[in-house]
Amino acid sequence: MNKKLRILFLLLSCCVLTQTKAEDVVFVFADMGFSNGEKLTDVVSGDVKLTFDKAEGATEPAYYDGDKSARVYKANTLTFASTNPDKKLNKVVMSFVSGNAPKSTINYGVDLSISGTQATWVGDVTSFTITNNTTTKDQLRFTKIVVTLSGGGSSEVYPEVSSLTDLKALDSGTLAWLSLGRDNPGYIEYAYDANATEAYVRDNATAVRFYDFLPDDPGWHTHTGGALIGRVLGKYEVNKGMPEFTHVDASFADSILCLDYYHEPSVRSFNQISDLTGSTYRADLVEVTYAGITYESGQYFLTRGDEQLSISNRFNEIDIPADTKYKSYNVTGILGTTSDGSSSQLYCTDIREVVPDLALNEALSNNASLIGVFNGRNVNVTLTRKMTTGTWNTLCLPFDVAEFSDIVASSRLAALSSFNAATNTLEFTSVSSLEAGVPYLVFPEEDVESITIQGTIIDSELKPVSQSTWEFVGIYDPTTLYAGDTSVLFLGEGNTLYYPNVTNDLKAFRAYFRTTGQSSANICVDGISTGITTATLDGNEGDGRIYNVSGQFMGNQTRDLPKGVYLRNGNKIIVK
Repeated sequence: MNKKLRILFLLLSCCVLTQTKAEDVVFVFADMGFSNGEKLTDVVSGDVKLTFDKAEGATEPAYYDGDKSARVYKANTLTFASTNPDKKLNKVVMSFVSGNAPKSTINYGVDLSISGTQATWVGDVTSFTITNNTTTKDQLRFTKIVVTLSGGGSSEVYPEVSSLTDLKALDSGTLAWLSLGRDNPGYIEYAYDANATEAYVRDNATAVRFYDFLPDDPGWHTHTGGALIGRVLGKYEVNKGMPEFTHVDASFADSILCLDYYHEPSVRSFNQISDLTGSTYRADLVEVTYAGITYESGQYFLTRGDEQLSISNRFNEIDIPADTKYKSYNVTGILGTTSDGSSSQLYCTDIREVVPDLALNEALSNNASLIGVFNGRNVNVTLTRKMTTGTWNTLCLPFDVAEFSDIVASSRLAALSSFNAATNTLEFTSVSSLEAGVPYLVFPEEDVESITIQGTIIDSELKPVSQSTWEFVGIYDPTTLYAGDTSVLFLGEGNTLYYPNVTNDLKAFRAYFRTTGQSSANICVDGISTGITTATLDGNEGDGRIYNVSGQFMGNQTRDLPKGVYLRNGNKIIVK
């Protein structure tokens, strides 16, 4: 900060602005003695003079008894002036005949806040002029004018706030004094280069868009990374969903100042798009991390899982990538609104492609939700899934693997291909590649603790495989199998399919069998038995000789057997 800025900073931080009592001058045209049709020129009351002028119009301003109004026709002007050099015009409230008030679509040469049959001007000048710039024959019909005079700006007339939070607590359309000081300056997070009088400003708590800020003083206009200090009169309003503060007089450069290069703009980072779909962070500089970009019906959107937020290149600072499929981005910008104000929209200032790291774990219960967030995205995955050598394991992954042996060395991978009802056998076929969401059998040659893959596309869809009355079902989250449910079987110790005899959780990234017709099955791979059979935990079968592991005949029913392991028709039976 140079010496001049340092001195101005101290002056603005320490000065006390003299306040004077406001004075109202009221004009009620019905009570001023005008005759019907009387032409209007100068009308004086107290220290205020109203000057009606035909100017470029075809009809002179006049008073009419019918609606008791002073009429200003197309191209006429009305000038407001203080006749006392020690007093200035601080506020003017104008009341009109219904249907003959100013319209927001017309520029009258000054900034008017229009509400129904009233219009309000605020400022700190000795005079100003309204011109009826209608392109039709619309008239302005004044019934009452209240002019507030002061000696240079009275804080008694308008609310005074010292933070953007307090400013945003005001009703939309409120005129107020805003004071920003050394302890709570207005940090300029972004200034629109194409229009340097539009700035997005945050103090210690929240953000507001500033419009027409220091427009006539190029030496002090807003800069990204600057800070505002001082005191200024302006209008706060919510404009199509955006909180705005607009100056009401172009001559306040002596009371508020932009300090250049005061800070590094601070970005608020968000993982969830839903955090930005409301109005909380409007006008603030934000970043959405690890999001996709899609293009639908002429509009770009940021996406994460099922969430989306429209984006635009309003500031013309970035190029939205053409090929965004399967890619992830960190996107920075000002949180604004769509053109109609109906929803949030991110005005982009920066787009950076990233490849996120996704950690999944067989023991955690939120894998499916994480997979859903990154569905369709290119990610680096580390998946904790233990598999034991010397036995068959089930596996289901949320991404394709072109060559499975590249990630699990020296392993066999088999997919369910058919069911042989004659032999009661689920038949699997060896494959080399793995499809996302499809369950498989895996026989690793060495113990596996985890699977790591770089740059793969996440697919959240589970794809069970059905053969006859059997279904092979993959899971991404731990899944509860309930005791006594004979419609499900899971692969457990000893290459054995078990019915759940106690309620238990099957860990994630595995698969189980569901059946609607068979009570047991054998499994073979490439026509060769795997040794996997079904363990009947309890039953009342009326046929089939039962033997213990020593070969002794134990009868034909399991219900009277003591706890232990038995054999029937070559199948293992466990009685608990």
